[in-house]
Amino acid sequence: FPTRRSSDLGPGTLYNWQATKTTVKERFAFMFNNEILADVHFKVGRGGAEQRIPAHKFVLSVGSAVFDAMFNSTLATREDEITLPDVEPAAFLALLKFLYSDEVSIGPETVMTTLYTAKKYAVPALEKHCVDFLKRNLSPDNAFMLLTQARLFDEPQLAALCLECLDKNTPDRKS
Repeated sequence: FPTRRSSDLGPGTLYNWQATKTTVKERFAFMFNNEILADVHFKVGRGGAEQRIPAHKFVLSVGSAVFDAMFNSTLATREDEITLPDVEPAAFLALLKFLYSDEVSIGPETVMTTLYTAKKYAVPALEKHCVDFLKRNLSPDNAFMLLTQARLFDEPQLAALCLECLDKNTPDRKS
């Protein structure tokens, strides 16, 4: 997800870009990971793999009670750059993509970190997409690992499915 800047749009494209986007969804999707009108930046990740990601407080506040409190409560931060060392850049971008466009962008490598991020920022619709993805991809090969993750993330329904999968796929031993 490379960041878009106004200079990336070419000469004259920045003015009236809105006219090329015919729906609210298209206009908001265009603003995802875009410097245009960005009023907050996040420094996400750690250990040399940090990414600086632009965002818009309004969009985040509308999509998440946690962001709403972060930006609009009596204890709201006045920082223009917020550091999030415990969040993976790919998972944070997946969360933002969902908040800006309702698009779900998860895969086997990012689903657990995206679930963590969705829970941290109280976005239950994205949490559900992550858990549904895990359920669809549950197999005897990953059931034990997913069981530990389901317990860690307080997902009892997923944990029960993992236990059921393990039970069905464990041969009965008769003595």
